[in-house]
Amino acid sequence: MQQPASGASPEDIALDKQVLRAQIRPRRLINRSNRAEAGQADYARRYQEGIYSLIPRTGEKLTIAAYLPTAAEPPITDALQQLHHDGHRILVPVVRPGRQLAWVQWDPHVQHPLNGMGIAEPEGDAEGPHAFTAADLRLVPALAYGRNGRRLGQGGGYYDRLLPRLSEQALRETTVGVVFADEVLDSIPYDTWDGVLYRVLTENGVHPLGEHAAN
Repeated sequence: MQQPASGASPEDIALDKQVLRAQIRPRRLINRSNRAEAGQADYARRYQEGIYSLIPRTGEKLTIAAYLPTAAEPPITDALQQLHHDGHRILVPVVRPGRQLAWVQWDPHVQHPLNGMGIAEPEGDAEGPHAFTAADLRLVPALAYGRNGRRLGQGGGYYDRLLPRLSEQALRETTVGVVFADEVLDSIPYDTWDGVLYRVLTENGVHPLGEHAAN
């Protein structure tokens, strides 16, 4: 098995990831509980502005592969509702066997059941991975991103199976990670198969990662 440049063993990397996830998850919950409703609304507005900065002003209606956040994740639901209202097609993931994701068109006016992880999953015709790769814009959740573009997910590997399907151009131009600003870290533990992105959206806007990131 190929190892990252750090030379760390896969076991050490897995443990480091677990430790970092164990730090971020409760912090998200604490920060959410500490934000008054006015503060949460302000975060939602800022994420909406950031997402809309990614939409070309051509009037073209886009297909956007996004996700429905939990209460502790960055609040992008208001943005998705406005995008739907504006006529864009919103796809969100549903979990399938074998740690695979399928994609279903989202309608905010329809109630959605929660899956075993507490995430809303729309019912309807599901599309395979091609729906993600063919989307005009992709918003990718995570627990953290490194400034080098490395992604720390929840541990299921769902997006690690999807991101390699994208071309370099799609990764650079139409795929954006989504986290809170304090979750963009100088470095994170990573395996060679972990996803790499070039831009991240936080409550402070869209920022470059990798070679173009600010030092």
